[in-house]
Amino acid sequence: MSLLPLLLVVAAAVGSSGFDLFRKILVRHLPPVPMVFLLAVASVPLFGAAVLFGEPAPVAAGYWLPALGSVALNVVANLTFLEAVRISPLSVTVPLLSLTPVFTALLGFGLLGERPAPLDLMGIACVVAGAFWLSLGQTAESGGTVPAGGAPPSRLRAFASQPGAWLMAGTALLLSLTIPLDKLAVAQASPPFHGLVLTAGIALGALAVLAVQNRWSELAGLRRGRLLFVMALLSSTLALGFQLVALQYVLVGLIETLKRGIGNLLAVFLGRAVFGERVTPGKLTAALLMAAGVALILL
Repeated sequence: MSLLPLLLVVAAAVGSSGFDLFRKILVRHLPPVPMVFLLAVASVPLFGAAVLFGEPAPVAAGYWLPALGSVALNVVANLTFLEAVRISPLSVTVPLLSLTPVFTALLGFGLLGERPAPLDLMGIACVVAGAFWLSLGQTAESGGTVPAGGAPPSRLRAFASQPGAWLMAGTALLLSLTIPLDKLAVAQASPPFHGLVLTAGIALGALAVLAVQNRWSELAGLRRGRLLFVMALLSSTLALGFQLVALQYVLVGLIETLKRGIGNLLAVFLGRAVFGERVTPGKLTAALLMAAGVALILL
């Protein structure tokens, strides 16, 4: 991988990690669905300005099918994620998002014909295993239902017995499918234009949920977390922008894996620096495994 694509992926991963951090703090003031709506709405003029002042690029007729498919899947994935964590413990659901790079690599091969090299496949396996291990250990520490030292069969039974686990696995599949669709879309239009369509579509989907559930009063939480909202907005917009540009140069499976690996490594550091979370031997082992996976991909 050459330097520019690598920098784009790293920037997307860092932006995504910042978004996760600010969103984790902002949720104290602003519930998830209003947060999704407001962040998407506020991102629209930013991508609109990039389209307006950027280099003109035609929008091909083949753009709309993958673009609207990605919008629909992003809206559904946001809703299924929220439902999964509502009906089942975090310790059972969140680790399943670590399957996203596997699904993305498989779908990238099926939809785009992208075949990762053997070292890339080894790197994907290391990152997924490390991310799963890290997520499972973190949620167990926070009081989840799956004990940190539990045997693997007991963990698998815990996953299989929870309806939210299957819903979260479906969420991981939906999220992994959006990336190949995004790559097909940015091949037919500019990245800023696709970012504009994505954010506007997600905003409309979240708006529909707010209207159906009549949760307008929850939008008032924005006043108590305005600075955090601005930081979350900037980090999410930059993360999406860098990722859409990187899709023009990097295999979709490698982008998602590098984002997951770098993001989780940063999560360990930020968890210690910002929230005072303990860095256990298990976390260090998982971090080293993910770092090894990232290194294999970059070789």
